[in-house]
Amino acid sequence: MDYANLSRMTRLLPYVVLVALVGRAAAQPAAPEPPVVPAPTEPTPPPVEPPPIVDPSPPVVEPSADDPQEKKKKKKNKKTKKNQFSPYKRARLSGFFQPFFRYTLHTNDPTEDPNVDPPNVRIQRLRIALDGDLLPWLSYKVSIDPRSPELVGLLRDAYFDVTKVVPHHKIRVGQQKTQFGYENNESSSDLFYVNRAEISDALGRGTNLRDLGIGLIGRVKLGSGLRLEDAITVVNGAGLNVQDDNNRRKNVFGRVGLRYKPKNADYWIRFGISGARGDILDPGDDLLDPSDDFTEKFARVGADLEIDTKWLFAAAEVMLGRETIAGESEDLAGWYVNLVGKTPYPVGPLVRVDTFADDFRRFTFGAYYGAPAARFRMLLNYEFRQLKDGVRGDDRIFLWSQVRF
Repeated sequence: MDYANLSRMTRLLPYVVLVALVGRAAAQPAAPEPPVVPAPTEPTPPPVEPPPIVDPSPPVVEPSADDPQEKKKKKKNKKTKKNQFSPYKRARLSGFFQPFFRYTLHTNDPTEDPNVDPPNVRIQRLRIALDGDLLPWLSYKVSIDPRSPELVGLLRDAYFDVTKVVPHHKIRVGQQKTQFGYENNESSSDLFYVNRAEISDALGRGTNLRDLGIGLIGRVKLGSGLRLEDAITVVNGAGLNVQDDNNRRKNVFGRVGLRYKPKNADYWIRFGISGARGDILDPGDDLLDPSDDFTEKFARVGADLEIDTKWLFAAAEVMLGRETIAGESEDLAGWYVNLVGKTPYPVGPLVRVDTFADDFRRFTFGAYYGAPAARFRMLLNYEFRQLKDGVRGDDRIFLWSQVRF
C-alpha cells in the first residue's frame, strides 16, 4: 500500500465532503418566505392651519367726508395745489359767434318812407376771450371782437379782479361793463332776443356799454336763502377804448339788490335798484370840427325784477332819466317785460314788449332752441315795430344762431 498517496487523499477528504454538502444544498428548493403582513395604518390627521398673524398696529379707520378735520385737510390740499400752477395752465380760451339772417317787411307808410332794408346775412358778434387765475387773489379777462366794423370796437373786455381786500367783494380794474340794471350786464350769448331792449341802449349805459375805470362788485350771503348784491363802477365816461378822458368829471354807475333762493328750491327771485350820474361829450355832426361839440349831462335811476321757475323765466325793467344840454332838460322813461317759456325739451316760446319815451314801441314774438349755456342755440324773433320814431316801423324777422367754443 502506498502510504504517501493515502496520506494525500486523507488530507483532501474534508474538502471533498464540503463540496458535496454544498452541492446538495444548492440542489434543494429554497423554503418559501413567510408573507409580509402590513402593519395597521392610523388615520391621517387633518392639516394644522398656522395661527393668524396679528398686526400689532391699530386698525385704520376711513375718514368720513363730513369729518371737519378731513374737510380742513382737503381745503388745505386744494389751496396748496392752487398755489402750484403756471398761469398758462390756468388760462382758458373760450368764445362764440352769432350769424343771423334778417328779412325786413315793408309795413310802414310808403308815403313816409318808400325804402326798405334788403334781406341780409350778418355775423352779429364774434367774441374770443382769454381768462384765468394768476394768483389765489388775482384773476383776469381779455376779450376781442374781430368782426367789429370799427377799430375802436375790437377790444371789448380788458380787466383784472382782486379779491381778499374787501370781504365778499372783488375790485375790478380796466375796461369793463358799467353796473346798471339787469339786461346790460348779461352776456348777449345768454339772452333770448337778437336785439336788446331799447331802454338798455338809451338809458342803461353811457357812451358805450363798456368804459375804462374801476369797479367794486360784491355778493354777501345773508342766510335763509337771501343774498345781497351790490356793485359800483367809476369810469372816465369817454367810452370804449378811448384812452384819454375828455373832461375832469367821472361817470358813476351802481346797483344794489337782493336775490332770494330757498334751500333745495327750483326757483329764485332777484330784485335791484340802479342809479347813474355823469356826462357824455357829443362830437356833433362834424367829427373833425370841435366847434359843434356839446356836453350832455345825465342822471338816471332804474329798477329790475327777475323770476326764474321750472316752467317760466321772466324779467322786467323800468328806467327814468333826465338829460341836460346847455341848461335845457328833458325827462325820458321806458320799460320792458320779457317772458320765456320752458318745456321738458330744449325749445320754448318767448314774447317781449319794450317801450322808450313816446316814439318807440316794439313787440317781439318767437321761439328758441337751446339753453343759454348750450354749445349750439337758435332764435326765431319777429319784431312788430308799432312805433319807430313816432310812426309805424318796418317789421323784421330774424333767424339767429350761436356756436360756443
